[in-house]
Amino acid sequence: MVTIIEQKRPTQTITVLETTSYRRRGRMVTIGKIPRKLQRFFTPLKNHFNQRAWGHFWPLVLAITISHGCTIERLAKALRGSTHRTNHGEFLWRSRWSESHVMQNIALDMLRSLFRKGDRNIFLVIDDTQTLKRAKKMQAIGKLHQHATGKYGFGHTIVKVCLYYRGITIPWGSWLYVKKEYVKSLKVPFHKLTDLAARAIRGACLPETFKVTVLFDAFYLCPTVVNACKEKGWHYISVGKSKRWFTVGSVKRKLGRYGKNVLRNSGQWCNIRGLRKTKAYRLAERVGTVNKLGTVKVIFSRRRGESRHVALITDNLHASMKTIVADYLKRWSIEMLIKDEKQHLGLGDYRVIRYRAIVRHLHLVDVAYTCLTHAGIKACRAQGQNKKKKVLRPESISKLKDRMRQIVWQENVNDVIKYSHEKPVIRRLEKLLAA
Repeated sequence: MVTIIEQKRPTQTITVLETTSYRRRGRMVTIGKIPRKLQRFFTPLKNHFNQRAWGHFWPLVLAITISHGCTIERLAKALRGSTHRTNHGEFLWRSRWSESHVMQNIALDMLRSLFRKGDRNIFLVIDDTQTLKRAKKMQAIGKLHQHATGKYGFGHTIVKVCLYYRGITIPWGSWLYVKKEYVKSLKVPFHKLTDLAARAIRGACLPETFKVTVLFDAFYLCPTVVNACKEKGWHYISVGKSKRWFTVGSVKRKLGRYGKNVLRNSGQWCNIRGLRKTKAYRLAERVGTVNKLGTVKVIFSRRRGESRHVALITDNLHASMKTIVADYLKRWSIEMLIKDEKQHLGLGDYRVIRYRAIVRHLHLVDVAYTCLTHAGIKACRAQGQNKKKKVLRPESISKLKDRMRQIVWQENVNDVIKYSHEKPVIRRLEKLLAA
């Protein structure tokens, strides 16, 4: 927090900037207006809101980017002159604006800013995650099986979709899964997780200049999702379960045992670049049919030093083995997105009851992630990386949050300097604080 303390002396009044540690005293730099460096990100969004809703939207997004917790109460403390936290809660479920439309416009705007003529390949990545909640009165909450621990608990299941282009992960949307017994009370249609994924694919209106490949895990490899990809004219890559039947010629085999034999007899070693590192993989490919999916290509892959192998299934019969494996490794981007949003942006910190408020909280976190990415891209461009490098490497989310706090802090300092009569003292203190 920036506090102005006036020390009276016989001849003058000296204005002193006092900074306090956020972690030690629970205080932080407060947000009063949109910083100048973020005007380019927020200005195009203003048309999607009325004046009252806009006054809640951008402060909450900025508060998420600099806060260590994302409950409404904690976010309200980061806003200068903010209304009561209940008003922000009312904004989440009563205001009229389309959260998915806003998020997708942000994603498309960032995509246009990153576009290069030589890079037309873009990836639409689908995955789901769980948030455990103690409050059983939350709408759409239900009993679920935890993937990590193997135990049961209460919480929400969220379908996440993101875009991956030139090393940048761009959130596209979040959908809350509602069990069949709750859809009547919430007045929403029932959709399975695979139905939500298919609807996300059909609703993704991406520019025709891009070649889109959809990436997902074995759970979503079903006719519902695959047919949605075919309707859009997009290729897909997924992992096939080891017990799935695969027919080559007239012989029907299970992927697990068949892949092990193929790799041992005809596999070849290739070096493939992942998101960060290059590793060696033993690869082999076969073309055949999978029940209800039609003719597909299966690439069996095993990383050096590991005994377990995976079978990658795709409908792109003309792509090489190395290309398919390198493309599927980009699915890890959504895992990193979910991890960053949970650890640093409070994806599961919501303490609201209503279904609409939960969905909008999830989208606010996505917008905050994109805002931080925007700041990271501007830093890359300042270093000349946008044109020289094919793949951009922005800083980690934790470092980008520190950068955002510096941006908000500098905006506060500039306001103090603008309205203070002791400018030489303020500038000297600013240099000392920077040092």
